[in-house]
Amino acid sequence: MRARAENSCPHIVKLITVLMPLDEIVRESQIIQMATADAASRVGTKRSLPWRKVGIALLLLFVAFLVFAWLRPLTVLRSVGRAVLWTAGIHSKYTQVGAYRVHYFEGRDGPPVVFVHGLGAESLNWVQPMIGFRRHFHVYGVDLLGHGQSEQPDIAYSIEQQSEMLRLFLATQHLSSADFVGVSMGGWIVLKLATEHPEVVNRLVIADAAGLRFSTTVSAETFLPRTPTEVTAFMALLTPRQYKLPSPVVRDFLHQVARNAWIIRRIFASFFTYQDVLDGRLQSVNIPVLIIWGKEDRLIPPSVGDRMKLQLPRSSLVLCSDAGHLAIFECWNKIEPEVLTFLSAPEPPPSYVLEVASGQ
Repeated sequence: MRARAENSCPHIVKLITVLMPLDEIVRESQIIQMATADAASRVGTKRSLPWRKVGIALLLLFVAFLVFAWLRPLTVLRSVGRAVLWTAGIHSKYTQVGAYRVHYFEGRDGPPVVFVHGLGAESLNWVQPMIGFRRHFHVYGVDLLGHGQSEQPDIAYSIEQQSEMLRLFLATQHLSSADFVGVSMGGWIVLKLATEHPEVVNRLVIADAAGLRFSTTVSAETFLPRTPTEVTAFMALLTPRQYKLPSPVVRDFLHQVARNAWIIRRIFASFFTYQDVLDGRLQSVNIPVLIIWGKEDRLIPPSVGDRMKLQLPRSSLVLCSDAGHLAIFECWNKIEPEVLTFLSAPEPPPSYVLEVASGQ
């Protein structure tokens, strides 16, 4: 028994000597695990810091964008319009036309068609028509002198000067002629071009166009509202529809109007010299003309469109029954097929009168 006990002692000692380091190893392993976890936590925190900074930066940029959009909503809308045109293959460009730097949009392939905006407007007004026509035409949207991103020279801004700019613009694009689409003052300008240089105009689309004498109380001040109430009155002159403009848009519009007021006054001063009126001259325009008019136009009455139809020998008339001065835009869903057929047919249809409604 004693010998067995003695013999067992070494086993117990060995067991103790084995277990003692194992226990230490376990304790050390636990310490290492705790240290590793703590280190990993610190590394994770360090790694997350850059992402937190990126997140904060993005949030600040978003807030800055919201502030800018609130202060300058029209600038944001213009940027959206340019982006939409760019994705459709229509790009913003500049060219030197005589002494002036002129901005325009241009893109796609096909017969050339030039869109000309109205008083106080810009080529971005034509985003929807240009996108719709890009599959059939090489589209151009030109900013008239003093408008959009074109130069604002110290000139009279007469219809003659704008018309001559368009003629020279064609030369910069190596075009001998083109189709033209003009609205309001833009319609007057392209009609003037057709009377003086019929060789550069193939077909003509004019919408609620000025150019003939008529009785009106409209003046430069009509186009220069100073208060939100006057903006509402101005919009009522342009369209029978009730558009509720957000207050930031109204404020930005008023700022834009005040900045360009001198140009509007120059234009009206030129208007009332009557040197560019076309009474008695339209009979010489022997090209196909499509006239578009809003039956509720309070700015230039539909009777002017009727007179143009009588004086232009190869003209047709499309009336939009539920639109005003902005008929070509507000009634575009019904007018687009007429314009497309008129411009693309090998021979334009015989003279006709058609009435449509947007239904909106």
